[in-house]
Amino acid sequence: MANENTNGGLSPTDFLAKKYFDQGEKFFTGDGVNVDFKKAASNYAQSAKLGYVPAIFSLGVCYIRGMGVQHDENKAYELIKQAADMGNLDAQFTLGHFYFEGSVVERDYDKAVEIFKAAAEHGHPGGLNDLGFCYQRGLGIEQDFEKAFECFYNAAQADFAAAQNNVGDCYNFGRGVEADGEKAYLYYYKAAQSGYAIAQNNVGMCYLNGRGVNTDHKQAVHWFEEAGKQGNPVAVANLGFCYETGKGIEQNTEKAVQLYTIASDSNSAPGQFNLAKCLRDGNGVKADKERAFSLFKRAADQQFPVAYAELAACYEKGIGTKPDPELAAKYAELAKTAGYPMASATANADKAE
Repeated sequence: MANENTNGGLSPTDFLAKKYFDQGEKFFTGDGVNVDFKKAASNYAQSAKLGYVPAIFSLGVCYIRGMGVQHDENKAYELIKQAADMGNLDAQFTLGHFYFEGSVVERDYDKAVEIFKAAAEHGHPGGLNDLGFCYQRGLGIEQDFEKAFECFYNAAQADFAAAQNNVGDCYNFGRGVEADGEKAYLYYYKAAQSGYAIAQNNVGMCYLNGRGVNTDHKQAVHWFEEAGKQGNPVAVANLGFCYETGKGIEQNTEKAVQLYTIASDSNSAPGQFNLAKCLRDGNGVKADKERAFSLFKRAADQQFPVAYAELAACYEKGIGTKPDPELAAKYAELAKTAGYPMASATANADKAE
């Protein structure tokens, strides 16, 4: 909190603190100067020493991300907690993530929910969004899809891209609200326009499958490329699918394999699954059934449902592994329960939430 002088204005110390902070912001964002995270962190540190709360929080973020300073989660936690105790909403919201993720402090979903609620009550969109996530998953609070949707919706009204994408998910899957493909597309598109990679991938999926919008494979490719440029592995896998099938772009199975490999190396279940199919069938790459089996297993371990059916077939027929009737039956049942009873189904996409 700012120190006030006897005239009710900011003291010279406050002016200096804000000057350091503003200079740090310029170096951090590249506003009129070259981006320089070291100079940004240095200025934040000078401001933080003078007790300027936004600078204390920003310096904590630098330590979280290792931007301009060496990554140090313990130091980050100390600064974030200090700013949170001084009433900074962004810091309070971030502090909740330390408890949610079990970073530095012991994981405590109840404590995380308590902090997210406090931030949400003050209208913090990040707090609202994360409280919605907790309601949706039943983490630290009783599962309630309707309350989750309400939290996402309220955060989305503040143009919070992650929340807009989550509202799109709710409409897409009918979670806490009646399913509506057109509304799902509209919310995905709002978030995608803000550069939110997960939403860009989801817009691509809408165009690929004609969900809430007319099918347009070229638009699907465009949005997968946009998300892929940001390193979104699911979008990279989906772009690979477009190359493999020639949807919206000239067919190129070798290019598809390259993209699936990139996605697989980033632990994308769709990438692992589609690369496994190519390796099993020798499509765009030399056949390697053992590696294909391994990738089907990795995708299945991530609960990618369509992979269950292929893994069941591998165990049943001894594709890349020894036959095992019991495991074949186990994965066949998992596939059936997930709605994928037939093997060799095509996985053209998955969504990251």
